[in-house]
Amino acid sequence: MNIRRVDAGQGIAWLTESVQLLLKNPAPFALMGLVIAAVLLVPLLGSLAMAIAGPALYGGIMFAAREESAGRKADFQHLFAAFQQPGKAGPMLTLCLPGVVAGLTVLVLGVVFIGSALLAAGVSAAADADALAGASLGAGGLVFVLLALAVGLFAYALVFFATPRVMLDGIEPITAMKESLRACLANWAAVLVFVVVLAVVAIVASLLLGWVPLLGHLLITVVLVPVVSTAIFFASREVFGTGAAPPAAPSNEGPTGEPPAPPPSVEA
Repeated sequence: MNIRRVDAGQGIAWLTESVQLLLKNPAPFALMGLVIAAVLLVPLLGSLAMAIAGPALYGGIMFAAREESAGRKADFQHLFAAFQQPGKAGPMLTLCLPGVVAGLTVLVLGVVFIGSALLAAGVSAAADADALAGASLGAGGLVFVLLALAVGLFAYALVFFATPRVMLDGIEPITAMKESLRACLANWAAVLVFVVVLAVVAIVASLLLGWVPLLGHLLITVVLVPVVSTAIFFASREVFGTGAAPPAAPSNEGPTGEPPAPPPSVEA
């Protein structure tokens, strides 16, 4: 599959297209975001469930976005499309592996760098403990943050384009992850702009709404999850050309034996 190279500014364009599409039919997408927000509110189990089922649910939002962009109405039940289509759940759940492995890797790195610094401070003389702890945590903490960031970005690159490719195009998961990594490297500037803009929006939203713990979390998740998922759908469609385009509707012959007139074209 040929991978298109796009300008850095497309990272913003994907988000703009996403917002414009969602505003046409916001209710089902808001309900999808609300379900995911509610799952994440469950202590520990919610995060674990999303770590495993997240790609499948995000793929469902992308499926709904494709329907909406094709002129068909998105529906709340599209959120579970991966579990409703035969043979789709397994490949979509496979896409959780990069995130799970990345999480475990970051946990090990934290133990190695942060834990060793705390241990060094603990065995030091009491008079020098604070100074050594500060120095150790400073150096070890910086290395940990850089390595954790690299691991997270690598895992994200593996699934960024793979999620819509598996969900919408039926690509095998491992092949899709390899393609996704290549596409992210080829379009690193656009993906970086996309990630940075999202990070800034999330930080600003957290500062504005974070003082209302439950309501703030719900509002941020309800809005950002559909926006991000839909934006990635647009990114995949642009980078991979027609690969993520909606499938053609089946043609049925009319009662006279002649094919019906073609449907009006819908501009995506």
